[in-house]
Amino acid sequence: MSRQKIRVILVLASLALVALLGVQLVWLTKAYNVQEREFNHSVQVALTNVSDQLLGQAAQTKPAKPVQQIASNFFVAELNAPIDPAQAAALLQAEMNRRNLQEPYEFGLYNSLDDTLMFGQYVSGSRKMAAETEQRPVIRHEQEGAVPLYNLAVVFPSKTSFILREMEIWWYSSGALLVVVLFFTYTMGQILREKRLAELKTDFINNLTHELQTPITNIGLASEVLRKRAADLPADRLARYHDLIYAENERLRAQVERVLQMATMESRELVLKKETIDLHALLQETGQNLSPRLQQRTGHLRLNLQATQPLVHADSLHVANALYSLLDNAEKYSPQAPDIEVSTRNVEGGILISIRDKGIGIKQEFQKFLFDNFYRVPTGNVHNVKGFGLGLSYVKAIMEAHHGQVTVESAEAQGTCFNLVLPT
Repeated sequence: MSRQKIRVILVLASLALVALLGVQLVWLTKAYNVQEREFNHSVQVALTNVSDQLLGQAAQTKPAKPVQQIASNFFVAELNAPIDPAQAAALLQAEMNRRNLQEPYEFGLYNSLDDTLMFGQYVSGSRKMAAETEQRPVIRHEQEGAVPLYNLAVVFPSKTSFILREMEIWWYSSGALLVVVLFFTYTMGQILREKRLAELKTDFINNLTHELQTPITNIGLASEVLRKRAADLPADRLARYHDLIYAENERLRAQVERVLQMATMESRELVLKKETIDLHALLQETGQNLSPRLQQRTGHLRLNLQATQPLVHADSLHVANALYSLLDNAEKYSPQAPDIEVSTRNVEGGILISIRDKGIGIKQEFQKFLFDNFYRVPTGNVHNVKGFGLGLSYVKAIMEAHHGQVTVESAEAQGTCFNLVLPT
């Protein structure tokens, strides 16, 4: 399947999921509003019934005014009548129980003349009566013989949480939809990842074929000449053909060895043979191995080794391979005469090795993929710089095996710096 088709499928599926989430959100909002209206209706009916009963007990003939909802969770019944707080508490509790409103609430009796709170009580919401609830004392009028007239007010402090709990089935459906969305996201991520990995492997196979074909061809040609004309060739030409066969064979061996190293890393069979090594000596030796290529291109390598404690407990072979891989990249990706600097310094708990070049650099958008297997930075022609895309992933694997880390700093056309930290 082409990348374009995958993008179209991904966009369409994402739009469908967004639409589903939008519809679910609309229905959640509607369900909440329905539950809230039902709750408000139940409370208003309950307060109306309580008001009628209290007015009847107070021998009031005029009906109570309609219950008013002052705020989302605050309801007031204007009675303007003398009320017994105990009777009001009992009637209100019984009416709430009858309508299955078991949420905690606070109710109070207010002086109808100046809205002074005369009585207040908190009800936990259980079916137990007011004897077990917190209660404020009744505030009596100072004037003897005064008969206070009360209004009834009720507040539900946890109304929102009650409504949300009543929407349990909606939360289950939303959770199921969320699981579907997460599963889809994970699946699409895996598909894109596998497709990208397949593309990288295809590039790797193409590069491998190209890289192996050249030395095999050279060895075949040189061997054919030696087989047919060895007796007629002068000594210097014989030596050149022998050297060519040896060099190309070493090139093949190095390429096969690199692939085998990554295969070992992938199968988690890497066994480190750790010993105390001097990183400065290892860097000097690795730099000498690169010097013939640098001399050919009139480049140079500067060692700025400032670490006062260069000893680490590590596998010298693998660390040397990782260092050489970075130096090899610094040389290959320097279009002019390579200018490479290697510096060391001690940091907290380890030693920092910086390998800096002044080559072509790496765009920011590619840097997050640098340490992936088979990945090579696009340069227009995959064969203009030889390699399989395994070097940096190998470096990362070796550093992680030593509990170290590797990071990169780079800008296009301004060079690259790889920083390695190995614990001392």
